[in-house]
Formats: sequence, structure tokens, C-alpha cells
Amino acid sequence: MKKRRNWQPVALTIIVLLLIAAGISYYVAGRHHTRSAILASGLQYTTYQCPYGERKLVRLPDSTLALLNSRSTLYVPAGFPHRTREVILDGEAFFGVRKKEPLDFIVKTDKLKTHTSSSMFRIRSLECQSGATLYVLNGAASVAKSYYSPTDSATEFLGPGEMILANKDIDLMEKETFTLAEQQDWLDGKLVFDNTPIPAAFRKIEDWFGVEMEFRGKSGSLPEGISGEFHQGSLPALLTVLGKSVGFSYRIKRNKVVIRF
Repeated sequence: MKKRRNWQPVALTIIVLLLIAAGISYYVAGRHHTRSAILASGLQYTTYQCPYGERKLVRLPDSTLALLNSRSTLYVPAGFPHRTREVILDGEAFFGVRKKEPLDFIVKTDKLKTHTSSSMFRIRSLECQSGATLYVLNGAASVAKSYYSPTDSATEFLGPGEMILANKDIDLMEKETFTLAEQQDWLDGKLVFDNTPIPAAFRKIEDWFGVEMEFRGKSGSLPEGISGEFHQGSLPALLTVLGKSVGFSYRIKRNKVVIRF
């Protein structure tokens, strides 16, 4: 009661921000992080982690930019970039790679191994999931399976607008195409809704933050679409604003967001 009386004169918006920050800290502190299973034994790594519901920009010693998405971990080995330019990713990230002779930049996950001398690409590959995707926005990259495959060990060469769909459980890796504009907002750090239907808006949020959502209750009274822009903020901040506007509450439970209408 004493703390509550002390905070009575403070604006409601500040209280909301403090609660959001406290919620993030509580969740991150209680979340157990498991090291990647594909790290080389005996090798030291610098580890970069992005908290749940956020994004984190990392500049590597070779000037490569890595934009990590929610729940993502990037491992950079000792000796980088002089002895090796290979990093290990468990999660999702956008990479902007500058050419640095004579070594290619390599991103290894439990499913894919990507080589490039200079490019911009986005890769999603969580070790807790069977699927993986990779999108090349500019430059070129070569992609192969990072594990032994008895059926297909071919390397695919990708240019702008080309992507990889992979699934380790069924030993699949296919080359496809995509529209470059679809990835531009993600790269620019801008989440845009233009009279977007509610189900599609939630799918964009899931993709943006790399999270899974579960929906409970009845959503029949929700508006048909929403409009607006969201720039570089946390998932709780977005859901708090959107929930007040649309009419729902949310709760973050481990690796899932529960939306209740």
C-alpha cells in the first residue's frame, strides 16, 4: 500500500511503461537458455542473445550487421574474423555482409549452412523446430544442408528474390522465389498495418517477433481491419496498445503468447 500511495501522482502512461519493463525482465530472468547443440567442443564463443519479444542489432568485428529476432542466439567463435568467419545461429536474423577477402562469411544452423562473400539475407532456423527458411535480398549466397543427408546433398545458389524452404524431419530443401517488397518492412524495422484483417495482422506480428500465438475466447465483435505503423519496439508494448484499441488481453507464457478476447 505504501508504494501505491507514492505512485499516485505519476501519469498512467509511465505506470504502464514500468509494468511492461518489469514484465519483460521477469520473463527473461525466468527463461532457461539452452546452448546450441552444434557448437564445436573446446572452442570459446562470444554469445549474443535477443530477449523474447524484442529485436537486437549486433555489429560484428568484420563490420557484418546482424539483426537478431526474438528468442535468437548468435555464437561468434574466438578468432573471428581472422581465422574464421563462420558463426552459429539458433533462431532468426537478418545479416548484412560486406566483402572481406579471402574468407567467405558463413552462417551455420542445425539445418542449413550458408556461404556468401557479400549479401543481405534473412534466415530463420530454430533448433527446437524442424523447419527453416532463408531469403536473399541482394548479393548472392550458396546454401546446403548442414547435416548428413542420404537423399540430397546438393548446394543451391541464390540471388536476389530467391529463397530456401527446408525441413529437417522430412529431409527437404527446396529453392523458391519471393517478392522482395515482402521483406523490406522487416528489414526497415517498420511493422505496417493498412486495413489489415485481424487474423493477418496477428500472423504479421508472429513473423515479426518470431513468436507463437494462441487465441482464446470469441472474436466476433472485433473490427474487420486495423491500420497504423509500429517502429522498433517490444512485443508487450505493441500488444498493450493494440489490445486497448481492438479489445483483447494477453499473457506471455514461456514461448507462447496467449491472446484472450
